[in-house]
Amino acid sequence: MTSLKIAVYGATGAQGSAVVQNLLDVGHVVRAVARKPGTIAGVESVAADLADVDALVEGYTGVDGVVLQLPMVFDETAFIQARTVLAALGKAKVPRVVFNQGGALPDEPVGMPYVDARVLMSAGLPDVVETVAITGPVLTYMENLAAPWSTPLIDAGEVVYPLPGELPVPWVAASDVAAVIVDLLVQDAPPSVRVVAGPEDLTGDQVAAVLGSSVRWRTITPAEYGELLRPIAGSEAAEGIAALYANPVAPPDQAIVLRGTTTLKQWADRQIWR
Repeated sequence: MTSLKIAVYGATGAQGSAVVQNLLDVGHVVRAVARKPGTIAGVESVAADLADVDALVEGYTGVDGVVLQLPMVFDETAFIQARTVLAALGKAKVPRVVFNQGGALPDEPVGMPYVDARVLMSAGLPDVVETVAITGPVLTYMENLAAPWSTPLIDAGEVVYPLPGELPVPWVAASDVAAVIVDLLVQDAPPSVRVVAGPEDLTGDQVAAVLGSSVRWRTITPAEYGELLRPIAGSEAAEGIAALYANPVAPPDQAIVLRGTTTLKQWADRQIWR
């Protein structure tokens, strides 16, 4: 396999770090591009704000591909970031991009900046990049169960989430999405869209049973979930995430769904819960 040089935006986040590790594991060279990239062993780092075209061009110049993961921004800044990234990709003449949308999205704008900026990005990428693939989880990441607003409740015996308990959910590990991203990067003609599901569709009770014999599932409203997030994520993010759960997107065509390999139990066994 030919080693590629790949720029990963958001390399220090939960989704980005999984991509970086997967790329390194299979022998690719990684350039971490982030507002504050920090130091990652074996990785070149470039500091670049998503609103700075010139800094992004520097981060994207000379790479074989870029992995995009936009931050959780819920105001008009999201549009500025999307347009800046598109401009920088065109100026740097990046040959290929894999865009992780971060979750299921509609095909058209809905009046929410977080969603609409990603719709804009998805539509605009083919105009500035020759080879584009779009991916993301079918619904939600397993990592959300280990978020700081979730783990104290699980310790107390409850999985609290804004999804119906009877709904079979294909919870997916970030590492499985990362594996698909890396695979799309090396394909000569990747499919334009692939979304990733976990290997199992689990109801709420099944999720709770995996996380502990004394753990129970409790469905809450999106607004209640937002209140859980507010002290940690802030009001804007909490309200934005609540709105995402309050306006679910129709399930994708099964023809574009890929199944990962990491079961919820395998993922849970790797977590440090306390």
